[in-house]
Parts: sequence; C-alpha cells; structure tokens
Amino acid sequence: MLLKLIALLAAVIPLILFLRKVFFRRPSKFSATLHEFKKQVDLAIYIFLGLIGCIVVFALGKIAWTWWTTL
Repeated sequence: MLLKLIALLAAVIPLILFLRKVFFRRPSKFSATLHEFKKQVDLAIYIFLGLIGCIVVFALGKIAWTWWTTL
C-alpha cells in the first residue's frame, strides 16, 4: 500500500508542477525579484548551516581532546 502511494505521488507531482507553471505564471519583474530573494535566502541558510557545522566540529574536537588527554 505504501509503495502504491509513493508511486502515485511520483506520478502526480510532475503534473502539478507543470500545470502550475503553465497556468499560474508571474510577471517577469516580480519573478526576477523573487528569484533574487530566493538566492539570498539560500545563501543565508548555507552560511548558517556552515556556522553550525563549524561549531559542532569544534565541540566534537574539544570533547575528543579532553577524552584523549584523560587517558
């Protein structure tokens, strides 16, 4: 049953995206502005995830160093 639902979703999603693109077009100026905004949001998210990754790596390194020196 689950595989049938996944197959149905895999078939319906491209159809929905196609119909949305054909019938719900935005004006070009708004579309360009929205595209630029999405790029900036993506960049902000990548920077945030990079900072979180650095913090996690630093914390794990500190834990490993503490563990190694207590042996």
